[in-house]
Amino acid sequence: MKRILLVTTAITLTACASVSPPVSELTELPAAFDYAGDLAGAEKHQADWWRTFGNPELEALTQEALAANQDIAAGLAAVRSSRASVQVANASLFPQLSAGASASSNTDDGLDDVSASARGSASYQLDLFGQNRADRAAATAAYDSQVFDQRALELTVESDVAFNYFSILALRQRLGVARSNLEISERIFDIVKVRYEAGAVSSFDLSSQEAALANARARIPQLEQQLVSFETALAILLGRTPQGYGAPDGEILAMAPPTINPGLPSELLLRRPDLLSAEAQLRASNANVAAARAAFFPTIDLSAGVNAGLTGGTSVLGSLASSLSAPIFSGGRLEGSLKGAEARVDQQIARYRQATLNALRDVDVSLKSLSSAEEREEQLQIAYEASQKSLTLAEIRYRTGADDLTSLLNAQSTFFNASDTLAQGRLDRLSAAIDLYVAIGGGWDGERINS
Repeated sequence: MKRILLVTTAITLTACASVSPPVSELTELPAAFDYAGDLAGAEKHQADWWRTFGNPELEALTQEALAANQDIAAGLAAVRSSRASVQVANASLFPQLSAGASASSNTDDGLDDVSASARGSASYQLDLFGQNRADRAAATAAYDSQVFDQRALELTVESDVAFNYFSILALRQRLGVARSNLEISERIFDIVKVRYEAGAVSSFDLSSQEAALANARARIPQLEQQLVSFETALAILLGRTPQGYGAPDGEILAMAPPTINPGLPSELLLRRPDLLSAEAQLRASNANVAAARAAFFPTIDLSAGVNAGLTGGTSVLGSLASSLSAPIFSGGRLEGSLKGAEARVDQQIARYRQATLNALRDVDVSLKSLSSAEEREEQLQIAYEASQKSLTLAEIRYRTGADDLTSLLNAQSTFFNASDTLAQGRLDRLSAAIDLYVAIGGGWDGERINS
């Protein structure tokens, strides 16, 4: 009767257990991205995506960060720990062997009557219903998830290094613009002062230019503070102490983002480390369901032992044993464990779908941001060149008295804003390119981390 009950329970559980569908069927994927445009026909990106910017300094910084960043080091330790868990799970599929020896004496001096013995034992659990195999599958999937999480962390560090370095270059450019604007303000102030002393202009013009000069000076400390903030952040990413660190030189306006092929939406499932991690977590949840289902079945343990006397004549005794245990009543514990495992599968399915939707959104938003930033920079370049000519003409006209100070100050302000915004516009384009690389999963080729 007991055996019939166990078999009936097993059949029922096998029929009711939920197994998630393939991940390719969890979310309906579009045929192409909405804003890929001509990029879809471009050459595919290389594995080390940051090299496509063609900047040796960025390449060196990224390699240094990958080797010395402390978050990456901690993540690699977590990967090694997860790999050890797989090794532990594998051990349950093999026999366990142990051996020991002992010696004793009943005499006062402990030398005349010595007896010694040795023993050895072996044990093995028959995995007839797959619980140990399911535990190993869950541990392996958890390890895969940890590896993919580590790649996601590396991608974050790589993109942070690029963004911080580009931000530093942009701030240096903007700082140069601010200092140039200060020089212009000082030159204009000298002109106004000469004309004021000659009685050609009123004190209003002199006070207005004094205010403009003070504002030009006030911009510089603010930009210097922002520069320090980004340089110290970059130092931390490189695993360095921030004190005394200075980022390599470079020209932000000399750098242009590469042409990036986003690939097909379906390729995200194989490239984005967060999606691969979510898939691995789903596999682990499925394996946990199998383990919870197997817990309803009997377990069979086999053991063997050998005892040998080493003194007073050799004697060898051997033993063989087997045991079977089966759950009869657990108060709902096993049923609850199974229901919980199945619920976690449903949870992971929902998380995977949500992660896929987010990934699709990330790519299209990044593609649109990149094209918008490119269009915007074209207009900013036009505005910069026009404002530069306007300032030159306004200064000449003011010197000759053809225009008032207000026209000159407006021309100066327009030129400064155009110069400053142009540097920010180039940073926006480079940042959008970084975001797109992150959105498509960087340049990862799918190899497992072995560190």
